[in-house]
Amino acid sequence: MKQKLVVKLDFEEFPAVHTCKGGNRSPAIRVEGILPNIKSLALLATTSPQDGPSKVAWLLWNLPPVPRIPEGFPKGEVVESPLPAVQGTNDFGTIGYRGPCPGAGEAEAYLFRVYALDLDLALSPGATWEDMIRAMEGSINQSGETIVFSFG
Repeated sequence: MKQKLVVKLDFEEFPAVHTCKGGNRSPAIRVEGILPNIKSLALLATTSPQDGPSKVAWLLWNLPPVPRIPEGFPKGEVVESPLPAVQGTNDFGTIGYRGPCPGAGEAEAYLFRVYALDLDLALSPGATWEDMIRAMEGSINQSGETIVFSFG
């Protein structure tokens, strides 16, 4: 049995700064239990609105294996700060993080899943989640996830 990653955010309900109503700023994510052989981390965030299918909200790969992914990744395919990483195209047609945006009286669940890999992904910037999943095949050593909610 592979050792699972423990994935945590600093909140259980999204503060406005991380939603479309605030700064749409990507949240910090803690990752505990990374094995020593890990070369990079990849992140997939999906949203499950009450009224429809889940959608990819953020794709990020080739992150260094750090215990805390900082908040505030800028839009853009290849970023150097706050950590070097490559970002993909989400299901909203943009590159980078897209925060929750539930309507009044609605809720949205965000699933943040982190993958610990034994290589850097040879994947073009702006790739889709399907491309990322295919590229990771056979190289996932660990994974973990957490769910956070946003209420309109």
